[in-house]
Amino acid sequence: MIRLCIKRLHAALVLALTLTVPIQAQEPARQSNPNSIGMQFVAIAPGEYRRGFDGSGQRDRQFALAHTFSNPQAFRFDSPSHLVVITKPFELQTTEVTVAQFREFVEATGYQTEAESNGGALGCFPKEKDYVDRFRKSPDVTWRTPGFEQSDDHPVVAVSWNDAVKFCEWLSEQETTTYRLPTEAEWEYACRAGQSTWYSWGSDPDEAYVHANVADGALEAAQPNTTRYQRAVKLEADDGDGVVFTAAVASFRPNPWGLHDMHGNVWEWCQDRWSADLYRRYLDDVPWPKRSQFTMTDPVMLEETPQHAYGDWRCIRGGAWTCAPASVRCSIRTFAEASDATIYTGFRVVRESQTDATND
Repeated sequence: MIRLCIKRLHAALVLALTLTVPIQAQEPARQSNPNSIGMQFVAIAPGEYRRGFDGSGQRDRQFALAHTFSNPQAFRFDSPSHLVVITKPFELQTTEVTVAQFREFVEATGYQTEAESNGGALGCFPKEKDYVDRFRKSPDVTWRTPGFEQSDDHPVVAVSWNDAVKFCEWLSEQETTTYRLPTEAEWEYACRAGQSTWYSWGSDPDEAYVHANVADGALEAAQPNTTRYQRAVKLEADDGDGVVFTAAVASFRPNPWGLHDMHGNVWEWCQDRWSADLYRRYLDDVPWPKRSQFTMTDPVMLEETPQHAYGDWRCIRGGAWTCAPASVRCSIRTFAEASDATIYTGFRVVRESQTDATND
């Protein structure tokens, strides 16, 4: 009886939250011209949105009720929420950078990734009994050999932030236009696509499996007690999205602006340096009555903090195939050192908006 009541409460809650309206109606994003190596882009207009996890109205409790079978979320990195204004148009790649696209860069330049030159990337070794030991660095793990099968259409992994920046520099020279990593603010703006819900599709975690490659029954079957640590339901082999590791880009439904894999598949590098308490520091000197309307314009965190004395920590966004639905929400954010390379991290690029793409 109690379980039935919880399920009914969960269904009602999901329906109510899915109907949440956007902060501000956005001009629809439009497909832009592809580049010379086949990358597709969406032209995104300026606008305003609420960044971070909105904890008002006990939404943290609501999130817990809607994700009854998931591990608890702390929201300490993605709160408090605040308004952000994006003043400049930009073009965001519709997918993550693929193996084929990265290979073009390597073959044109002879570039060697940091993992290839520095002892390998963090790989997955499922035969290890202890879950923590399943992920470790190995010289056998690189973008060419991540430890699982990938086609040219899969997202490139085992690339560091520094590798991603080098790719952008090369592409900028090739195309005579500026390519770069997105800022955190641009990334979340694009991920939300005008929505204020936890995910770009709404607030039901079970809908993740048609929108995102996340940890599911297929991963649990291949690596027992992996997904189970994050989610206690939908763990049968035919539950979920059916993909164990990375999926070919654009295998899942896009968000309302035509962007694929903003949730799951691989974590994505952003420009910003990491600051765990950044959102809280924004509001330190803002009186409580004014906090709900506090607004940042085109924020990007590039300053070094005391933490950066121990490494060049950079932001990653979006979650990966290793994450349960709760951990691929629009606001999720964490970090890695700029030279780190893992089999669950890749990137997508921004092409700075071209006149013909924004004014035609």
